[in-house]
Amino acid sequence: MPLPQKLNPDNLKDTLVEIRYAQSVPQELLLGFVSSILEPLGYQYLPAPNQGINIALSSYQPIAVGLNGGFFIKDNVRVHFVANLMVFNCLEDKYVGWRKYFQVISDTVRSLLDKKAVRDFSRVSIRYVSEFKNIDIYQGVNGTIDFSKAGLTLDNSILRLSDESGSLKTYVTLTNKAKRISQSSQEQQIVEASLFDVNVYENFNPVSDLSILWEKLTQIHARQKEVFFGLISPEFLKTLNPEY
Repeated sequence: MPLPQKLNPDNLKDTLVEIRYAQSVPQELLLGFVSSILEPLGYQYLPAPNQGINIALSSYQPIAVGLNGGFFIKDNVRVHFVANLMVFNCLEDKYVGWRKYFQVISDTVRSLLDKKAVRDFSRVSIRYVSEFKNIDIYQGVNGTIDFSKAGLTLDNSILRLSDESGSLKTYVTLTNKAKRISQSSQEQQIVEASLFDVNVYENFNPVSDLSILWEKLTQIHARQKEVFFGLISPEFLKTLNPEY
């Protein structure tokens, strides 16, 4: 069965792509050096307070990386550099699609390698977090979970699944019917939302060959997509307006 190319709307709240690298310049010079490389590519630098900030949909489920020193932003994609890790993320509610996302990532990484800001790469991770409002997420996935005979409900619960059997490590976190505060133009509202969080990563021996890095990134994205659509029930998928 072919996998959908797009959902309408996509329901994505976070689309993190992390690449671990060995840098070629001292940490105190990295920000300025990276800025001189990325600004000609069209990135704009957005400074941020030098402190950690966690953005969460609930007290159990942080979904955004902290801010240290700011972001570089281009075409609704931002990249953040922290301690030998570059973290890409599309702006909230502005997912650009994997083809464009991959192109922005590859152009950026290639420029950093060509200009010798980085030396090699040793880990790739993709973590996509989808939000579905006012639904029971367990009713939308394959399989059943039922604790009603024990007098318990699954509202505001978290289920974690994992597969560590191969070189790709896969983790799924389902957060069911959590409550969060939504800020509208006029007032704050309590929103009930379920989260579908798929995180796939691979650690590997350092490589500087970009063709190897792109192959791993493509494999990890394919795995993330297979897991997401493999867990969603056919009935629930129909309600998400898939495009093939």
